Amino acid sequence: MMKRVLAIIPARSGSKGLKDKNIRILNGKPLIAWTIEAALNVNDIDKVVLSTESEKYAKIGTRYGASVPFLRNDVLSGDKSSLMSVVKYTVSELSNRGENYDVVVVLQPTSPLRTTSHIADALNQFFALDYSPKSMASVYKEESKYRWLLQQNGQGHLRFLDDKLNQGKGFTRQSNADVFMPNGAIFIYESQYLGEQYQANTTPFIMSKESSIDIDSQQDFDAALQQMEF
Repeated sequence: MMKRVLAIIPARSGSKGLKDKNIRILNGKPLIAWTIEAALNVNDIDKVVLSTESEKYAKIGTRYGASVPFLRNDVLSGDKSSLMSVVKYTVSELSNRGENYDVVVVLQPTSPLRTTSHIADALNQFFALDYSPKSMASVYKEESKYRWLLQQNGQGHLRFLDDKLNQGKGFTRQSNADVFMPNGAIFIYESQYLGEQYQANTTPFIMSKESSIDIDSQQDFDAALQQMEF
């Protein structure tokens, strides 16, 4: 049975780090356009919805082919609103309009180097998972040295992020497991099991570090532009 797939692109207008970053022109297009066009070219995606509270963003989104059936409410428009609250709201509102989907793909517009191929490959891997409920999140492989990162606990004492090190269980470079960093480019969920952003059953979709730029600052923006022009 074919699964109905919904892509949600969350793009609120109130960015503080880089003003209006979601519509800032990157290599000739507004930032959101790169994600909209990538999603529209994935054969398995049935609908691409831009979630925003901004009429200006909505007009730009529809110009590039996204559907904007409604604007976000005020509660979901602040910088403290969670990604999953926006996803659940969008799925619920579409359901109220008679549109139901089996799978939800969340594509943040701040990842312009995530391509149609990345999304299609991630969906193929997701469909192949033989358990339920299931979820997937994109990551990139980091250097093993980051397993040695420290933080302070409630008593102000240093503790390794890797609990094996706190237990005195060291590791050799040869036997060390891979370390991954989330890049926020792709999240995939079964729509009937929408929960936390990262769930206990989340499977990684591994991308290259070069394609994992997440734009939050001018430096990130410049790095993405440089990669596109390379």
